[in-house]
Amino acid sequence: MVGVIVVAGGGSGTGAAKASPTPTPEPQVPVVIAKVNINLGDKITGDMVETQPMKVSERDALGGDTYSTTTQVIGKIAGGTITKGSVIYSDKSFLQPGTFIAGADLASAVAPGKVAVSMEVDQVNGVGSLLVPGDHVDLILSVWMDQLHITNDAASSKWKIEIAGGQQVTTKMVIQNRKILATLLPSPEAAAAVANPGGSPTPQPKSTAQTVTNGGVHMIVIVEVLPDEAEIIRWAQREEKADPQNYITLGLALRSDKDNDAPAVTTPGITFKQLVTIYGVLPPDPRGVIPADLAKQISW
Repeated sequence: MVGVIVVAGGGSGTGAAKASPTPTPEPQVPVVIAKVNINLGDKITGDMVETQPMKVSERDALGGDTYSTTTQVIGKIAGGTITKGSVIYSDKSFLQPGTFIAGADLASAVAPGKVAVSMEVDQVNGVGSLLVPGDHVDLILSVWMDQLHITNDAASSKWKIEIAGGQQVTTKMVIQNRKILATLLPSPEAAAAVANPGGSPTPQPKSTAQTVTNGGVHMIVIVEVLPDEAEIIRWAQREEKADPQNYITLGLALRSDKDNDAPAVTTPGITFKQLVTIYGVLPPDPRGVIPADLAKQISW
């Protein structure tokens, strides 16, 4: 009897199939997005934004500088409408002082029942051209009023009253707590022409520090007001005198951002008479320019 031994097997162990390696997942990074719809001119608060994880390749494909923490955007001013869920970019989501994003929808930033009007202010009555969208301001109106001029006609011994007795200023805070929607500064070339009229067009070296100087520039301010307040502003914008200090002047007073929800205050307004009676300002003494016999009857 011949025995047959059958050897079963798969050959050498070195020929066994290898398992495929598990791919390493792509890292994710936090990206700041809008948690709610944000309007142009809104100041970003913590409840408006949040972070969401995003793959590094997806973030890089956005083509803009993004933020990784919400604290980086809180306090900034929206430069246009930012819809809920949109990524917030550092280069196009916010406004800088004196800028406005071309093509931004300004109408959507105006609150219902209000309108937006433009004002031209200089660095004296426009808070040094330091206003930015989102600031709240009060508007102060100064009007130069014609005064009566009273003289004594020596020939007839009668008093003579004339209207053109000079101008006296009366000032009143007429509008309170209104939001700046946009600000427009002149181009660098226009600002340079104002600061150096007739000067050389040769470019001058610029400071690397972002400082504001008194260059006599004017700024356009877009402010949100009630319709009747727009009438006041338009009335005050009529030109009566061609010099920097018009007979009618509108000035802006910057409010604290902590007072944005504060109620309006009652102000008395101010005239020269009130300066004398309330604050003790001394008026000019008329006894030196009127007839002596009349001056004797005046107590000072």
